[in-house]
Amino acid sequence: MSNFVFVALACLLAVSAFTDAAACGDANKFKLCYNKYMESFDVGTSPWPEYRAFKMIREVLLVEKGPAGQTVECNYQNELISCLGDLAADCVSTDNFVSTFAVSTADAANYVEDYYMMQYTCNDGFQDAIKYFYCMEQVGLYYVNKLEKCSSDKAAALQSNPNDCTAYNTFVTCMVDAFVSHCGADITKYMCNLEVDGAVAAVPQCKSQIQTCPTTYNFVDVVFKPTYTRKQAMRQAFQRLQRGGQIFP
Repeated sequence: MSNFVFVALACLLAVSAFTDAAACGDANKFKLCYNKYMESFDVGTSPWPEYRAFKMIREVLLVEKGPAGQTVECNYQNELISCLGDLAADCVSTDNFVSTFAVSTADAANYVEDYYMMQYTCNDGFQDAIKYFYCMEQVGLYYVNKLEKCSSDKAAALQSNPNDCTAYNTFVTCMVDAFVSHCGADITKYMCNLEVDGAVAAVPQCKSQIQTCPTTYNFVDVVFKPTYTRKQAMRQAFQRLQRGGQIFP
């Protein structure tokens, strides 16, 4: 849920070349934990699915079930986190995904980024993920121009200079602004922490140069309600996904 990762695959592939990762302490357990995680979504693991295919399954579940779908996905994610335990620090890496599951470097980078973004969404960010669910969905379904520009600008910057850590800061700010314009300033804490966790996972060598996000915010007691039916949302979602987009950050 990156950050509209499908547009930025080339960026992650470029920076992965200079990202070093420690060896995984227990590759068999790592594989077992992820196999179980995929089975929770009824996704086959031989061959290992491309990240985009897996992301589409999750997107459909969210749009179909609403916030209840987010709870289901977070239950699966937290089971994965618990299964991996301390192994995550060394095993959830681009190199290890490539060697364990025979996926492309770009797909591996996306899976790594996804793990850490979901870890935030399903724990520290969970209340906000539920609170802003319908607003984020609406942005992803109907107001995608700003989001796509955030990703294309990052891709262009990293193509010119793969070592440009400032491109990630610009991207985080761009994504926050895109959602704030529709959901209000109160979403800043959630979006910033979500995107920064993804960026640090993708390019850990840039960690010291990536912005610090707010840890608190002024709570606004607001309830977002969809202005469309689930059937309308599903129809729009399939159109977005067929065009190569995604719905949720």
